[in-house]
Amino acid sequence: MIRFRFRSIRNRLSALYAGLFTLAIVVIALLLQAMIVQNATQSVRAELAASSSVYDRIWNLRSAALADSADVLARDFGFRSAVATNDVPTIRSALDNLRNRARVDTAFMIGEDGQVVGTGDPRLRARVAGLPWELEDGQNSGLFSLDGQAFRAIVAPIRAPAVIGYIVFAVHIDRREMTAIERLSAIPLQATVLHRVQGQAWHADGIAAADVARIAPADGAAAARAEAAPIETGIGGVNSFVLLRPLPAAGSTEALLVLRYPVSLALADFRPLQLGMLMAGLVGLALVLLASIRLARTIARPISALESAARALEAGERTEVAVVGEDEIAGLARSFNAMARGIFEREDRITHLAFNDVLTELPNRVFFRQQLEARLRQADKNGEQVAILTLDLDGFKSVNDTLGHPFGDQVLKQAGAILQREAPESFVARLGGDEFALILPLHAGSEEARTLAQRICTALVEPIMIAEQQTLIGTSIGIAIAPGDGATADILLKNADLALYRAKQDGRGLFRFFQVSLDIEAQARRQMEIDLRQALKDGDFELNFQPIFDQREGHIVCFEALMRWPHPELGLVPPSRFIPIAEECGLIVRIGEWVLHEACRQASRWPGDIRVAVNVSPGQFRNPGLNAAILQALANSGVDPSRLEIEITESIFLESCADTIAMLHSLRALGVRIALDDFGTGYSSLSYLSNFPFDKIKIDKSFVDRLGEGESAKAIVQAIISLATALGMETTAEGVETQAQFEALRAQGCESIQGFLLSRPLSAADAFALSGGVAKAENVSERRQISNLAEASAEQPASARAKRSGSASA
Repeated sequence: MIRFRFRSIRNRLSALYAGLFTLAIVVIALLLQAMIVQNATQSVRAELAASSSVYDRIWNLRSAALADSADVLARDFGFRSAVATNDVPTIRSALDNLRNRARVDTAFMIGEDGQVVGTGDPRLRARVAGLPWELEDGQNSGLFSLDGQAFRAIVAPIRAPAVIGYIVFAVHIDRREMTAIERLSAIPLQATVLHRVQGQAWHADGIAAADVARIAPADGAAAARAEAAPIETGIGGVNSFVLLRPLPAAGSTEALLVLRYPVSLALADFRPLQLGMLMAGLVGLALVLLASIRLARTIARPISALESAARALEAGERTEVAVVGEDEIAGLARSFNAMARGIFEREDRITHLAFNDVLTELPNRVFFRQQLEARLRQADKNGEQVAILTLDLDGFKSVNDTLGHPFGDQVLKQAGAILQREAPESFVARLGGDEFALILPLHAGSEEARTLAQRICTALVEPIMIAEQQTLIGTSIGIAIAPGDGATADILLKNADLALYRAKQDGRGLFRFFQVSLDIEAQARRQMEIDLRQALKDGDFELNFQPIFDQREGHIVCFEALMRWPHPELGLVPPSRFIPIAEECGLIVRIGEWVLHEACRQASRWPGDIRVAVNVSPGQFRNPGLNAAILQALANSGVDPSRLEIEITESIFLESCADTIAMLHSLRALGVRIALDDFGTGYSSLSYLSNFPFDKIKIDKSFVDRLGEGESAKAIVQAIISLATALGMETTAEGVETQAQFEALRAQGCESIQGFLLSRPLSAADAFALSGGVAKAENVSERRQISNLAEASAEQPASARAKRSGSASA
């Protein structure tokens, strides 16, 4: 006996399985194709063809029986007389008797003039009115379609002796009608009428539209399709043999008889043969199983080991399989071991990258949050406290800007190392940028967090040496303690950030604990921002105008526009409260544009010698569109540029003095006046006074308030006035509230004053009235004060007025 030996498992498996499966498939396919498919198909088609002839005869017999019933009544002398005399009650009675005898639903009499007598659906009455003339000559029946339903029409003429009318039966071809026909068939066929009005969609009772589309013939091919052989298709989810037969139709209606023979019923007689084929298949499968058992003796053990190792690898366990032999399975085992090692190496690297910061090697935000949630759960279970410290580096942006990002990266690495050194008992993480966070389990209350925060602040304030470059940084820290300051990670982090924000506000280099008031302030600030946006959208802001009095001329020369916000719930909100919020959230530019437009619009109503002063914040000044906004406000209002006075503070020179000077020159080129507000209270520098010739310097109220306290305050005010005079700039004193202050400023040569002594800020209407002069002022106290100031100015010695006049001209 010759045995074939294969040196590889692949060849053994290929030979055995290929032979067995090929033999089983070929045998089963040949038997099924030869004995079932061909014989069953031929038999079913023959049965369908024979049954279709029977259905034709049954259909015709039913039509003939109905026609005979109608013809008997049409020949009745009494009925013909009733039709001839248009005796409608008699006609209807006769039609009802006929309908009951013939067992039909609807019977009509149609006169030669098209009049329809009989009861029934109005749509059906309208349709059968012209039916007798739609049938071809010699045709007394036909099928018509109405609203997707099929009706068989039987027409019998009424002669006396000429045709004086027609009797028409309209039989609904519904499921009941077709079931009566199906019962007469020798095989379990299902009959349905397929019908349509020519050019429209086909309809069939009990068949879905999608199935109708599959069996319906295309336009112009109805007759050809009806004469074709049966087809096999699915209808209603059941695979069936389908045969179409033409039916007589009326007018533009097309109708086909659909005969369906379910394949399952058609092949029922062949099931024993199918069972035999199944048994043959089972025998083949048994042979395959026996062969598989034989093969398992040689390959099942290593394959099972590989499967177990693969499951362990899927579960995340480190595993390897033993390598036995030199065949393909041994090679597969070696490849599996190499793959497993590679997977775990990559997973270790990916896990490290996913949970650790690449730069500092500290845990990242994701890892920090997981640890925080886990420790909060543990602390809640054990009744312990946990503190988190959030911090960022003070002045880190300037390090990046001046020394570059690579240098900044080294600073971050050293900062992370310092935090790990100073807080070995804490979980230290880098959240991003220059933000770090620590988780500290507390055993002795908040004092531990306080001690750690102080230690970190002290350590980070020390100089850091990087590449022989000494760098000074610092840190601000916010502290929140669970569960008192929050029981969840989100709340705790938010509250720690609020405390950090307060530490920065208080001067940096500090640490602050969270307080409930911080959250209240943050919520109030958020609500204020929302209300600001809504107020800007709804136009809820208002402008008040405070007059500026010129002592030389003895009258008002300018109004300063002051913004007011009448809040519906908080009342009148001062600008000092909402302007900083508007600058932080970016609304200051839009608010500033509104102020410019509204101030210029109001100034356009005043006399041409009165200016309007508008404060411009540093946030607006940094906006490159400021020039365009000023030009648009002037153009829309028609105000001359020389009547607009822009007031700025010294803080705008802090970021980029050169850019600021350029922007001021561009505004001066437009013809707009520039005033330096709150002079002496900020970062005063004589250099920018010499670089840009301001039109006016405004002396801050803090200096005016101290005029009565001693000679030093008077000396400061006198120095400011002398400096402005020397540089050819006007001076305005703000916050003048008493007559003594007014007299002192007048004696020192201050050119104009602004304050409650003259007038409080006025509404736009009052400012308009006051701008017309004393006679037009509506407020009595303001009118009287203006008069007094004008008289006091007029009483000055002529030499003093001349001196000021000369100074102004200089």
